[in-house]
Amino acid sequence: MNPFVVAFGSQLFASILLSPLALFFWPKHAVEPSTWACVAALGVVCTGFAYVLFFRLVERVGASYAASVTFLIPIFGMIWGAAFLGEVITSVMIADCAIVLFGTALASGKLRWMLGRRA
Repeated sequence: MNPFVVAFGSQLFASILLSPLALFFWPKHAVEPSTWACVAALGVVCTGFAYVLFFRLVERVGASYAASVTFLIPIFGMIWGAAFLGEVITSVMIADCAIVLFGTALASGKLRWMLGRRA
């Protein structure tokens, strides 16, 4: 199936399901048009584009291998926090990143040579 269709369908279905919550938690004050533009850009450009890329990856390499990409989100969150917000990266965070990378490599089959041959 086309990754664009899958991404569009999942976003549309999520929007329909979340609409009652949006109406229930609607802000009491007027929302600026620039705020709506930012929300639309975040939804369409960032989330929508990421979904298309993810489902294209699923189509090319398979679901289990593509799912391992999501394990890298905390690492990139740490990097962006340090780059844009001035957050401090500690040695514990680096060790945690190493564990995540090792687990991702192990789950994706990149470390088969460590396991040896199986009969």
